Amino acid sequence: MGNKYILPLLVMLIVQLAIPVSATQYTPPWTHNYGYYYTTPPYPQDRSFDSRSYATYAANIQSIVGYNSYDLPGSGAYILFNNMKEDAVFFFSGHGGVVGDTPGGALECFNGTKSYIFAEDKGWDVFDDRYFLSSTTTELNDILLALYVGCHTGKESDYFGNLVDMSSQKGVDNVIGFIHFIYFPPAGYWSDRFWYRCLYGGQGGSHQSFKYAASGAVADVMIKYHGPYGLQFMYSKYSSIYEYLDPARYGVV
Repeated sequence: MGNKYILPLLVMLIVQLAIPVSATQYTPPWTHNYGYYYTTPPYPQDRSFDSRSYATYAANIQSIVGYNSYDLPGSGAYILFNNMKEDAVFFFSGHGGVVGDTPGGALECFNGTKSYIFAEDKGWDVFDDRYFLSSTTTELNDILLALYVGCHTGKESDYFGNLVDMSSQKGVDNVIGFIHFIYFPPAGYWSDRFWYRCLYGGQGGSHQSFKYAASGAVADVMIKYHGPYGLQFMYSKYSSIYEYLDPARYGVV
């Protein structure tokens, strides 16, 4: 081989090594979905609802696409935190946490007692059963999509940071949260429509990317409930507007 061919080959090899590989050690890739029955007590009446069916629907759609999908209702934060390190897709439907009068930066789990996933630890050690995304290193690199359907899950908290930003910083390819209050059942309907659009698209269409499925699902809520109910205030980060719910593209190492 002449020297004139060596340099182009070396350049091609370097470029290939520089491209990040989105992959997971499992085939089919894993997904985990979490919904909750927030009962009273300890929840006040306006914070009691049941989101378990939305997680079940998401798992069913993911299974059709070809993922090894799990539906784990009522799981504590410890289970979420450890499972998401192995996930291609992570879906939470429930309450975003509120500390004092400052919402944001949290997923609130409930299995009879409360536990939390926080974005980062800023020194507010107010809960015993809590876990921080900031404590991970490369464990979240395999996540293609993290979807946090809860109030203020995309909002910056003085106490616990921002879930969307921290997830993205830790290697999650696509993250969706919400800045303000969102309301159930419209929020649950939004998530059902999001997953439906990821697989089937809009009316007479084909499957949609995460970005377009998310915005299209807001339109679906508007049609059904005659208002957006806070769902228009998404805070999202996408690696590309052309990212789809497709494990074949995601790959396996």
